Amino acid sequence: MQTVLLTNQQNFVLSPDEDTFYLVLLDKKAKNGQVKVDLSLKRTGLNCQLLFLGILTSGSDWQLTSEIKHLASKCSCLAEVYLSQKQQSKVNYFGRIYIAQTALQSKSFLKEQSLIMGQAVYNQSQPTMEIFNNRVQASHSVSISHPDKNALFYLMSRGFMQEEAEKILERAFFNKVLDTVKVVEAHQLIGNYLC
Repeated sequence: MQTVLLTNQQNFVLSPDEDTFYLVLLDKKAKNGQVKVDLSLKRTGLNCQLLFLGILTSGSDWQLTSEIKHLASKCSCLAEVYLSQKQQSKVNYFGRIYIAQTALQSKSFLKEQSLIMGQAVYNQSQPTMEIFNNRVQASHSVSISHPDKNALFYLMSRGFMQEEAEKILERAFFNKVLDTVKVVEAHQLIGNYLC
Protein backbone atom coordinates (compact mmCIF):
# COMPACT_ATOMS: atom_id res chain seq x y z
CA MET A 1 0.00 0.00 0.00
CA GLN A 2 1.41 3.39 -0.98
CA THR A 3 1.27 6.45 1.30
CA VAL A 4 0.30 9.91 0.05
CA LEU A 5 0.71 12.95 2.31
CA LEU A 6 -1.87 15.58 1.39
CA THR A 7 -0.43 19.06 1.91
CA ASN A 8 -0.18 22.58 0.48
CA GLN A 9 -3.74 22.95 -0.73
CA GLN A 10 -7.32 22.95 0.53
CA ASN A 11 -9.20 20.74 -1.91
CA PHE A 12 -8.17 17.27 -3.01
CA VAL A 13 -10.01 15.28 -5.68
CA LEU A 14 -8.63 11.74 -5.63
CA SER A 15 -9.27 8.65 -7.73
CA PRO A 16 -6.58 6.07 -6.89
CA ASP A 17 -5.49 3.20 -9.14
CA GLU A 18 -3.92 1.20 -6.30
CA ASP A 19 -4.36 0.65 -2.58
CA THR A 20 -3.46 3.94 -0.88
CA PHE A 21 -3.10 5.42 2.59
CA TYR A 22 -3.94 9.14 2.46
CA LEU A 23 -2.65 11.23 5.35
CA VAL A 24 -3.67 14.79 6.24
CA LEU A 25 -1.56 16.37 8.99
CA LEU A 26 -3.10 19.68 10.08
CA ASP A 27 -0.64 22.55 10.51
CA LYS A 28 0.02 22.82 14.26
CA LYS A 29 0.83 26.54 13.99
CA ALA A 30 -2.14 27.60 11.86
CA LYS A 31 -4.93 29.60 13.47
CA ASN A 32 -7.43 28.43 10.87
CA GLY A 33 -7.69 26.19 7.88
CA GLN A 34 -9.90 24.25 5.55
CA VAL A 35 -9.31 20.82 4.04
CA LYS A 36 -11.69 18.92 1.76
CA VAL A 37 -10.91 15.44 0.47
CA ASP A 38 -13.10 13.92 -2.26
CA LEU A 39 -12.09 10.27 -2.72
CA SER A 40 -13.70 8.15 -5.46
CA LEU A 41 -13.12 4.39 -5.51
CA LYS A 42 -13.70 3.36 -9.12
CA ARG A 43 -11.67 0.15 -9.38
CA THR A 44 -12.95 -3.22 -8.10
CA GLY A 45 -11.23 -4.46 -4.95
CA LEU A 46 -9.54 -1.18 -4.06
CA ASN A 47 -8.56 -0.70 -0.40
CA CYS A 48 -7.93 2.84 0.87
CA GLN A 49 -7.52 4.63 4.15
CA LEU A 50 -7.87 8.35 4.88
CA LEU A 51 -6.53 9.79 8.14
CA PHE A 52 -6.86 13.38 9.35
CA LEU A 53 -4.61 14.11 12.34
CA GLY A 54 -4.40 17.42 14.15
CA ILE A 55 -3.16 19.17 17.26
CA LEU A 56 -5.22 22.37 17.21
CA THR A 57 -3.90 25.49 18.92
CA SER A 58 -5.90 27.81 21.17
CA GLY A 59 -8.39 29.89 19.23
CA SER A 60 -7.96 27.97 15.97
CA ASP A 61 -10.84 27.36 13.56
CA TRP A 62 -10.85 24.39 11.14
CA GLN A 63 -13.30 23.17 8.50
CA LEU A 64 -12.75 19.52 7.53
CA THR A 65 -14.63 17.52 4.91
CA SER A 66 -14.28 13.99 3.63
CA GLU A 67 -16.40 12.51 0.85
CA ILE A 68 -15.85 8.82 0.17
CA LYS A 69 -17.58 7.51 -2.96
CA HIS A 70 -17.75 3.77 -3.58
CA LEU A 71 -18.46 3.32 -7.29
CA ALA A 72 -17.07 -0.20 -7.88
CA SER A 73 -17.61 -3.52 -6.10
CA LYS A 74 -15.57 -5.00 -3.25
CA CYS A 75 -13.90 -1.71 -2.32
CA SER A 76 -13.11 -0.74 1.25
CA CYS A 77 -12.28 2.56 2.90
CA LEU A 78 -11.62 3.60 6.48
CA ALA A 79 -11.81 7.37 7.05
CA GLU A 80 -10.62 8.57 10.46
CA VAL A 81 -10.24 11.95 12.15
CA TYR A 82 -8.20 12.30 15.36
CA LEU A 83 -7.94 15.76 16.92
CA SER A 84 -6.66 17.37 20.08
CA GLN A 85 -8.35 20.72 20.74
CA LYS A 86 -6.97 23.49 22.96
CA GLN A 87 -8.75 26.51 24.51
CA GLN A 88 -11.48 28.08 22.38
CA SER A 89 -10.64 26.02 19.30
CA LYS A 90 -13.36 25.24 16.80
CA VAL A 91 -13.83 22.33 14.39
CA ASN A 92 -16.58 21.64 11.89
CA TYR A 93 -16.29 18.20 10.33
CA PHE A 94 -18.54 16.90 7.58
CA GLY A 95 -18.01 13.27 6.60
CA ARG A 96 -20.00 11.57 3.85
CA ILE A 97 -20.02 7.97 2.69
CA TYR A 98 -21.69 7.31 -0.65
CA ILE A 99 -22.12 3.74 -1.86
CA ALA A 100 -23.51 3.37 -5.37
CA GLN A 101 -25.78 0.54 -6.50
CA THR A 102 -22.81 -0.84 -8.48
CA ALA A 103 -20.62 -1.08 -5.33
CA LEU A 104 -21.66 -4.58 -4.25
CA GLN A 105 -19.85 -5.99 -1.18
CA SER A 106 -18.12 -2.69 -0.36
CA LYS A 107 -17.07 -1.73 3.18
CA SER A 108 -16.84 1.83 4.45
CA PHE A 109 -16.29 3.19 7.94
CA LEU A 110 -16.09 6.76 9.22
CA LYS A 111 -14.70 7.56 12.67
CA GLU A 112 -13.91 10.80 14.52
CA GLN A 113 -12.30 11.11 17.95
CA SER A 114 -11.49 14.41 19.62
CA LEU A 115 -9.64 15.03 22.87
CA ILE A 116 -10.70 18.27 24.54
CA MET A 117 -7.75 19.94 26.25
CA GLY A 118 -9.32 23.25 27.26
CA GLN A 119 -12.42 25.32 27.88
CA ALA A 120 -14.92 26.85 25.43
CA VAL A 121 -14.11 24.27 22.75
CA TYR A 122 -16.52 23.76 19.83
CA ASN A 123 -16.74 20.55 17.84
CA GLN A 124 -19.50 19.85 15.35
CA SER A 125 -19.48 16.54 13.48
CA GLN A 126 -21.89 15.66 10.70
CA PRO A 127 -21.39 12.09 9.52
CA THR A 128 -23.78 11.05 6.75
CA MET A 129 -24.29 7.94 4.64
CA GLU A 130 -26.04 7.43 1.31
CA ILE A 131 -26.27 3.74 0.49
CA PHE A 132 -27.91 2.38 -2.64
CA ASN A 133 -26.96 -1.29 -2.26
CA ASN A 134 -28.05 -3.47 0.66
CA ARG A 135 -25.15 -5.93 0.32
CA VAL A 136 -22.51 -3.67 1.88
CA GLN A 137 -21.09 -2.82 5.31
CA ALA A 138 -21.01 0.80 6.47
CA SER A 139 -21.00 2.68 9.76
CA HIS A 140 -19.89 5.89 11.43
CA SER A 141 -18.98 6.96 14.96
CA VAL A 142 -17.99 10.10 16.85
CA SER A 143 -16.33 10.33 20.27
CA ILE A 144 -15.45 13.54 22.10
CA SER A 145 -13.79 13.33 25.51
CA HIS A 146 -11.63 15.10 28.10
CA PRO A 147 -8.40 13.65 29.51
CA ASP A 148 -9.07 11.01 32.15
CA LYS A 149 -9.20 12.83 35.52
CA ASN A 150 -7.83 9.84 37.43
CA ALA A 151 -4.85 9.55 35.08
CA LEU A 152 -4.27 13.30 35.33
CA PHE A 153 -4.40 13.13 39.14
CA TYR A 154 -2.04 10.14 39.16
CA LEU A 155 0.55 11.92 36.99
CA MET A 156 0.32 15.08 39.09
CA SER A 157 0.73 13.03 42.29
CA ARG A 158 4.00 11.74 40.79
CA GLY A 159 5.41 15.24 40.46
CA PHE A 160 4.27 16.36 37.02
CA MET A 161 2.81 19.84 36.69
CA GLN A 162 -0.72 19.90 35.22
CA GLU A 163 0.49 21.13 31.82
CA GLU A 164 3.10 18.37 31.62
CA ALA A 165 0.58 15.73 32.69
CA GLU A 166 -1.89 16.91 30.05
CA LYS A 167 0.82 16.68 27.36
CA ILE A 168 1.57 13.09 28.43
CA LEU A 169 -2.13 12.17 28.14
CA GLU A 170 -2.40 13.91 24.78
CA ARG A 171 0.60 11.93 23.53
CA ALA A 172 -1.01 8.70 24.83
CA PHE A 173 -4.18 9.57 22.88
CA PHE A 174 -2.21 9.90 19.64
CA ASN A 175 -0.05 6.85 20.40
CA LYS A 176 -3.23 4.75 20.27
CA VAL A 177 -3.72 6.01 16.72
CA LEU A 178 -0.07 5.43 15.85
CA ASP A 179 -0.29 1.84 17.07
CA THR A 180 -3.09 1.09 14.58
CA VAL A 181 -1.18 2.41 11.55
CA LYS A 182 0.50 -0.55 9.85
CA VAL A 183 1.83 1.31 6.80
CA VAL A 184 5.50 2.01 7.62
CA GLU A 185 5.85 5.31 5.74
CA ALA A 186 2.62 6.72 7.25
CA HIS A 187 3.75 5.55 10.70
CA GLN A 188 7.01 7.50 10.33
CA LEU A 189 5.27 10.67 9.09
CA ILE A 190 2.85 10.60 12.02
CA GLY A 191 5.67 9.95 14.49
CA ASN A 192 7.56 12.98 13.17
CA TYR A 193 4.42 15.13 13.37
CA LEU A 194 3.85 14.23 17.00
CA CYS A 195 7.42 15.05 18.10
